[in-house]
Amino acid sequence: MRRFGWTLLFIILLFPIAARGQEPASPPEEEAVSPPDGGSDELSGGPVERLREQLGLTGSIRGGFWSSSRMLDDEKNIPTGSLWLKGAPNLWPNSALHFDGWIGRLSGDADLDVHLREGYIDLSTGPVDLRIGQQIIVWGRADRINPTDNLTPRDFTLLVPDDDDQRLGTLAVKGTYFTGPFSFTALWLPRFEPDRIPLRSPPPPLFFSERRPEGGTRQWAFKMEQTGGTVDWSFSYFHGFDLFPDITIDPSHPPSIKLVLEHHPIDVIGADAATTVGRFGLRGEAAYTFTEDKQGEDPEIKNPFFFLVAGGDRTFLESLNINLQYIFHLVTQYRNPEEILDPLQREVAIQQAVITNQIERVQQGVSLRISNQWWNQTLEGEVVGVLFFPRHDYALRPKVTYAFSDRWKGVIGADLFRGEQRSFFGYLRSNSTAYVELRWGF
Repeated sequence: MRRFGWTLLFIILLFPIAARGQEPASPPEEEAVSPPDGGSDELSGGPVERLREQLGLTGSIRGGFWSSSRMLDDEKNIPTGSLWLKGAPNLWPNSALHFDGWIGRLSGDADLDVHLREGYIDLSTGPVDLRIGQQIIVWGRADRINPTDNLTPRDFTLLVPDDDDQRLGTLAVKGTYFTGPFSFTALWLPRFEPDRIPLRSPPPPLFFSERRPEGGTRQWAFKMEQTGGTVDWSFSYFHGFDLFPDITIDPSHPPSIKLVLEHHPIDVIGADAATTVGRFGLRGEAAYTFTEDKQGEDPEIKNPFFFLVAGGDRTFLESLNINLQYIFHLVTQYRNPEEILDPLQREVAIQQAVITNQIERVQQGVSLRISNQWWNQTLEGEVVGVLFFPRHDYALRPKVTYAFSDRWKGVIGADLFRGEQRSFFGYLRSNSTAYVELRWGF
């Protein structure tokens, strides 16, 4: 994946330069004049700055410190550092390239990671837009908790303050046809990339292994959407593989027992809508997921489920925003994993039910996000909380961001997870962390 991604980035970086290199050369009398007073080439619009402008290049250098990893490995006091780059060079009329990636250390691993999150070409002709390449595709109108967001993966172990920075891209072909207020989008995803999730290492003789599905070309999706009216809405359908793994038992390696992370086929029907009523913004999103375990009889595969998020927000005073949402999760073919007789199968099924929010037949919850800005928008703060019933597990995530200047920014925050061990947020308790990060943008 990395070799393909960075090969694509290399092509993206070089192609616009080659294309522009075919333009007529400037007359001799228009040669650049050296800047007075020993000014730097970059500040005077020299070749480095011109190249950056041609590529539409922006980015940031980031350094941080985290009190805990996000890998459930009990590792503490982790420094991080990374370089983030994003560019959008234009080619011809109605076409553009886009790339987005980072290099650095953003987890408890000592190795340097390199990730091309996006690298694609946009083509537009009349009412049709076409996007080809590595891309991040986000669906859903709810606030941060999106039942229909199941096309491209996340790395939930990355030590980044912003959730969107956990997103990863995958190879896709996306076509959209526009007619009036309506749009029709079709997607083909020829390669499968899974979520990376935190899992606590099991005791010997158990060990984890991942098995990725073959035949990723069978993944496709469709969405019909209306925007610009009183109510914006969409209907969607996805056929492909589950980004979030199931845990199966493979006893074929005695004396060890392999716990295999498998990604089974799913079909997802979804819808969302958003509107405004006075000063309130209202939104809702729902999806039903069909799994291979249609009758709920296989403890090694998720059961079919319905997932709903609905709520709204309002801004008070100048910038105080309050967002409140109701969360509903129903497992339609529920089987209690605690009733399984085989002890190993029972423990594995319980762990899977906990991390996939299927430990209860019906789970309800609320999410609350309060954000505000001060000092001419140089200081931003937010607190996000999520509470689930009936196990009363919760997450609390405060974050403060301060812009020291146009280029320098600091972030400080924390993630707090609490609940009984056999609950979603209780399982993540040891991932609770505090962090600080400093960024220099360009």
